[in-house]
Amino acid sequence: MGPMTATDPGYAEQARRLMVEHADRTLAGPVRDPAVVAAVVGVERLVVATGSTDVDTLRRVLDASADPGPEVGELVAEAVASVVAGLERRDSGEAVDAGVVNADAGRHEIVTDATLLRAGVRASQRSYDATPYYRLRYGGRGARFASTDTAWLISLAEHDEDHTVGQVRWLARVLASRGMPSLLLEQHVSALTAELLSVAGEDAAGSLPVAADALATTRRQRVDDDLLARADAWAEEALGSDLPFRGTGLLLAAATADALAGVTTDDTPFVGWLTYPERVRPETADRIAEVRLRIRAAAR
Repeated sequence: MGPMTATDPGYAEQARRLMVEHADRTLAGPVRDPAVVAAVVGVERLVVATGSTDVDTLRRVLDASADPGPEVGELVAEAVASVVAGLERRDSGEAVDAGVVNADAGRHEIVTDATLLRAGVRASQRSYDATPYYRLRYGGRGARFASTDTAWLISLAEHDEDHTVGQVRWLARVLASRGMPSLLLEQHVSALTAELLSVAGEDAAGSLPVAADALATTRRQRVDDDLLARADAWAEEALGSDLPFRGTGLLLAAATADALAGVTTDDTPFVGWLTYPERVRPETADRIAEVRLRIRAAAR
């Protein structure tokens, strides 16, 4: 028999049944079954997308005959595919890693506690939804990576501060080089910390708050919070209805901070995308460049 696929009706139905089983969201503690990990994450992404924790509502969405709409339907299809892959891993005796949740994420460690997994999904999706830039640039693929990156971040909480700070700084450099200013990771780790504390108590966030503070300290040495706010106002004033998205000036300032602090070699991973000729008119790109220069002149 060949490998399982989400297109196989039998395996897909088995995956749906597993998610229906865990739609009550009562499972707690460490989870060793890859398929169950995928089911827990898939259900929680549906909770965020539907805005409902009602068990019957979630089970109706998971019904193969249901039509929950294109966005939620896509999440259901992704979840089914992940659980099918988890079932295959279960059968072959493979351990849980990031690939269980996102096949493109590799095989790195993630947290396996069901309560913390759910908290991570909620925090990552809220961060993603609060920043229009994420969806414009990274789409659904970015949302999937947000979940696995967050599950990895939670796994760092139990390590000592030096290790966690080093790993978070490494992730900040990787993401910034791909166009995600490290301010966004700073904000996300802070939001994740708050979510973990709300569901699992004081010890759940471990050394993560220290990592968020380390990112903030590096950024503020070049661009403080006041300049972030001023830069956002400058962009709105200069661009008006041509503003590419809410928070454009904020991220221009954050990208400047990364370049000045050596997190990136320059700010082009973000600015190059923002001013790409097929995306904005030349006059809009010129006004973005003016705001960029104004930020650079005000930075330290």
